[in-house]
Amino acid sequence: MKAEELISILIRLSRADNHFDKYEFGYIINVGKHLDVPNHIIESLIKDPFVDSIKTPRSEQDRMTILYYLLFMMKIDRNITEEEKDMIQHYGFKLGFSRSMINDFIHLMEEYRNTTVPIPEMLEIIKKYKN
Repeated sequence: MKAEELISILIRLSRADNHFDKYEFGYIINVGKHLDVPNHIIESLIKDPFVDSIKTPRSEQDRMTILYYLLFMMKIDRNITEEEKDMIQHYGFKLGFSRSMINDFIHLMEEYRNTTVPIPEMLEIIKKYKN
């Protein structure tokens, strides 16, 4: 998956609740920096996010990284909606993850919506489904 495709998906996810706030914008900018996407490209994607589908990366690590970006995008404004959960389910399943694993991650994000998600708890979910 190209970085611009991921940014487009994050933008669409940020708008799923019909509210695009400064925290979501900041998160998208930070992800863009991490992926070496210039701000002017991100700004044009915000005006017109183009991705409807994704090309699934072969590497499980790459797919998991994309899922993490999506999960933390959903959580960043501390308001987790059904529309956002549906999008996470949709893209998570396309990335090859089971619905139950995705649900466990969503529940974890809801549980820690106002605070930092403990990494050991995220790893436990991975272990549960990957062993």
